[in-house]
Amino acid sequence: MENGTIEKTIHIAAPREMVWDYLTKSEHLAKWFHRPDSDLGDGQDFDMKGKDGDVLCTGNVDEMHPHDRLSYSFTAGPMNGLVTRVAWTLTVVPGGTRLGLVHSGFGADATGFGLLAAFDKGWDGHLIRLREM
Repeated sequence: MENGTIEKTIHIAAPREMVWDYLTKSEHLAKWFHRPDSDLGDGQDFDMKGKDGDVLCTGNVDEMHPHDRLSYSFTAGPMNGLVTRVAWTLTVVPGGTRLGLVHSGFGADATGFGLLAAFDKGWDGHLIRLREM
């Protein structure tokens, strides 16, 4: 991690198409992250909600190349209006899929570092749940 960016890579024992569905389909996102009102679509805005229905994060899908790459803007309440970028890459590897995450745009100051540290920890928990799908 440097320059306000989180980078993570995990390996999932599942076909790339299945992993893609877990990144884009509302019913699957709800299992490991938060539930959008509908499946993610290229150029579409989204709100992702918690179990109580409160909006936890919002964004806009700006790049969608099934089953290779997904990118969207991302903001959440604790970010106080800061908009960051989340990019996923999916690569076929023997036995499954290598999934890369780059979450960028946190800024290089102390406030940016605090957000980066919090979201870095949050992504760890989400990715553990995703890996267990």
